[in-house]
Amino acid sequence: MLEALTVAPRRGFVFKNWAGIYSCRSQLFFQPTSVDEVVAVVKAARQAGKSVVTVGAGHSPSDMCMTTEWLMSLDRLSKVISLKEHPEEHYADVTVEAGIRIYQLSDYLASKGYAIQNLGSISEQSVAGIICTGTHGSSPYHGLVSSQYVDLTIVNGQGEVVFLDSEHKPDVFRAALLSLGKIGVIVKATIRVVPKFNIKSTEELIHFETLLGKWDTIWTSAEFIRVWWYPYSRKCILWRGMKTQEPLTAPKKSWWGTFSGRFFYEMLLWIATQIYCPLTPYIERFVFHRQYGQVENYGRGEIEIATSIDGLNMDCLFSQFVDEWGCPLDNGPEVLRSLDHSITQAAQNKEFYVHVPVEVRCSNTTFPSKPQDLTGRSTTSAGAVYGNTLRPYLDNTPSHCQYAPLSDVTNSQLTLYINATMYRPFHWNSRVLHWYTLFEDTMAAAGGKPHWAKNFLGSTSLLENPQRQESDYGDYEMRGMAKCIRSWYGDDLKSFQMIRREQDPDGVFLANKSWCIRNSIVDDHDLKLLKR
Repeated sequence: MLEALTVAPRRGFVFKNWAGIYSCRSQLFFQPTSVDEVVAVVKAARQAGKSVVTVGAGHSPSDMCMTTEWLMSLDRLSKVISLKEHPEEHYADVTVEAGIRIYQLSDYLASKGYAIQNLGSISEQSVAGIICTGTHGSSPYHGLVSSQYVDLTIVNGQGEVVFLDSEHKPDVFRAALLSLGKIGVIVKATIRVVPKFNIKSTEELIHFETLLGKWDTIWTSAEFIRVWWYPYSRKCILWRGMKTQEPLTAPKKSWWGTFSGRFFYEMLLWIATQIYCPLTPYIERFVFHRQYGQVENYGRGEIEIATSIDGLNMDCLFSQFVDEWGCPLDNGPEVLRSLDHSITQAAQNKEFYVHVPVEVRCSNTTFPSKPQDLTGRSTTSAGAVYGNTLRPYLDNTPSHCQYAPLSDVTNSQLTLYINATMYRPFHWNSRVLHWYTLFEDTMAAAGGKPHWAKNFLGSTSLLENPQRQESDYGDYEMRGMAKCIRSWYGDDLKSFQMIRREQDPDGVFLANKSWCIRNSIVDDHDLKLLKR
């Protein structure tokens, strides 16, 4: 079965994620060049009793993709299949092989006059990988990236090629739109794109209290918006952008964008994390001043016009741990005040220190209940042109929010995301346990849930049968959140588990069984498979 593969499997291939936190040595590593070859790998794994993990750029900082069994990359499945234009409605549907990277797809679309509607912070992910854990951007008018997808084709655990959209197996489609890699291998996707646009943005320095004081209106003041919070400086950077066809301007200068600034910053972080942690607040204030200055300029930010890719993507700087949660945006002021107090007290008592910025973003993951009216839409009209209006079963955003037209969107429709980044300067670990534990407790109390792909820790108290004592875990090691996840997702989790079992009855995609168990992805049937 495997003899027909164009590229022979490699033995002992070592996969490492982008942050360099985790790595694994697989038994076999596959690089299929066609859907038929993906089918052959899956069928062979099923026959041999092996599990398969499909990896892309490895940008998840967690260990969810680590395996010692079979590993597969879709980098050789990266062709554009078709582009179907709908000029009167100002959108197009592009069908691609699912291994194509977002930056490659963006380059192709730009050559045809189109662009992806909304992006996360980077464009290195594959078309398949970007939706599997709930990637989002930051916008009051756009939701999860998966809402742009019109259809998917997967190879399930039985080696069957299955087409999915809102009419063909919609329940399986809902599961596959945020699958954690446990439903099947996504091999093709159709994505709804819009006419190519630039982003006209302003970057404003504001005080922390200004952010809280303007909370009710600030989040709906632009189509794209994000905030970087610097707790020790008690200041924030507010970035707001809108679509435009105006010509590009020269990019702003960046202190840490230079080789010397970047190296010096990383060296300062290394000294703080490895030698003397109390230096951290001083480093933050120094870096903030070098990068942004000191004077508040709310409403008077310098204008920059960039491509949609350059405007929506950002510099992630260094290797990092990331713990990100989403909660109702209305709870934001209370959450931020609580975190601000805790961060200040911890620094005064030398208990823990945070790295910056703490990223604060929003998304609108509500959907219209009737077909979208695109009448009068132009090349720079705000808002999403939906590829589908199905909520993924494992969407971690609030489910009670109700859809409203763009003109009526308020904070009550929106999800607040807070991203607690801790850098690993020169790939040396920072200590995260105390900060992340407090952060998770605060976000959970505000109705939050963790982003599936990030470094959430949890606790042994949240596991049914912990295999180790709390004290036996490493500082950054995930304990798990099984009890909470069952409570949070309820019937949606049960539906996901049922579909997962139907599509993969032999557990071909149940690799990294520890991650699956400690986060309650599997049901009793799957647990029996994992114990074989």
